[in-house]
Amino acid sequence: MAGAAALPETEAVSVDKIRDLLFGNQMQDYDRRFANLEERFLQRLRDVESESTRNLGVFEANTKKQIESVAAQLREEKDARADAEKEIERTLRETIQSLEKRVRQMSDQLAQLERELGDRITQESQSLREELKRRNDDTRSVFDRTIAELGSSKTDRKLLAGLFAELAKCLSQDSGAPARGNGGDPVRPWQAG
Repeated sequence: MAGAAALPETEAVSVDKIRDLLFGNQMQDYDRRFANLEERFLQRLRDVESESTRNLGVFEANTKKQIESVAAQLREEKDARADAEKEIERTLRETIQSLEKRVRQMSDQLAQLERELGDRITQESQSLREELKRRNDDTRSVFDRTIAELGSSKTDRKLLAGLFAELAKCLSQDSGAPARGNGGDPVRPWQAG
């Protein structure tokens, strides 16, 4: 039995030798080819990995630049808006100050006009009072003089007509502004005596 078991081993070795003899060169050629293919595949894999790493680095750099550019643009826009808001606030403040100044000036002018108008009304009323007093005094003196003349002499028609004419003249001059006495009633010259 031991001889029978040894026989297949020698047969297996001899089959390998036969195969080596028949296909040995081809098998070595295939082994070289497979080794070359494996080496080229590994090299290509390393190249792809290197290129991917490089492309990823370029992509990251470009993305970072774009993000920084957008961030810088946003900062500039924010600064520009802040400057515009400050300018609007300054303009608004100046406009309000200008309007307040104009209102103060107009208020001062109005107060000045009120004072001037009050002074003018006071002067005009004083002047009118003095004029009315003068006319009243003139009328009273004419009337008193006429009454004195009437009292000292007899009444005649011509003198009475002159008295009424003088009285009518005084009344027509005073018809626009009747004179007032101390009690508030019109002063009648014939009652003054």
